[in-house]
Amino acid sequence: MIDFHRHASWTATSRRQRGNALVFSMLGLVIGGIVLALGIGYYQNSQANAQVQGTISEISAIIGGAQQNYGQYGYSGLTTAVAVGSRVIPETRADAGGTTATNSYSGAITLVDNSATTPSTAKLSYANVPSSQCTQLINGAQSLARRITVGTTDVKPLDGAIDVVSVNTQCTSAPNVGIDFVFGRT
Repeated sequence: MIDFHRHASWTATSRRQRGNALVFSMLGLVIGGIVLALGIGYYQNSQANAQVQGTISEISAIIGGAQQNYGQYGYSGLTTAVAVGSRVIPETRADAGGTTATNSYSGAITLVDNSATTPSTAKLSYANVPSSQCTQLINGAQSLARRITVGTTDVKPLDGAIDVVSVNTQCTSAPNVGIDFVFGRT
């Protein structure tokens, strides 16, 4: 004989257990989604930081190489093609023709004699720098440059100090900006 009270009690318990399992499964999915979103955010931040550090190292190497190879001549006749050919601009940045170079932001890298403006100096330019990385690049490389310009505005006047307000204003003036580093003899 079937005990309907037991059967009804067992059916209600079974439904509650299935309902609880569904709630805990959904809770697990929500928590997993949050952890995944945080992980992706941290990964993207670390990738951006690695790109900034790599670019600062690259700028340092280019300026150092230019000073070593061409500083003694006052940078006279220095062009991007010469810098690419002499590997002052890293070979990995050289374009197919071997006379131009592209940075990690898909913008041009140029290195030219700047002596007509400031004697015995050269100008390294990085185009298409994302505004989100502009300030970090300037802060990381500012000690190597006598002058830094973002767009057409000096954020570090010749042999002066960084103007943090100008850096912020200029770096956020457009989604992508150009940065010029003037370096050489004082």
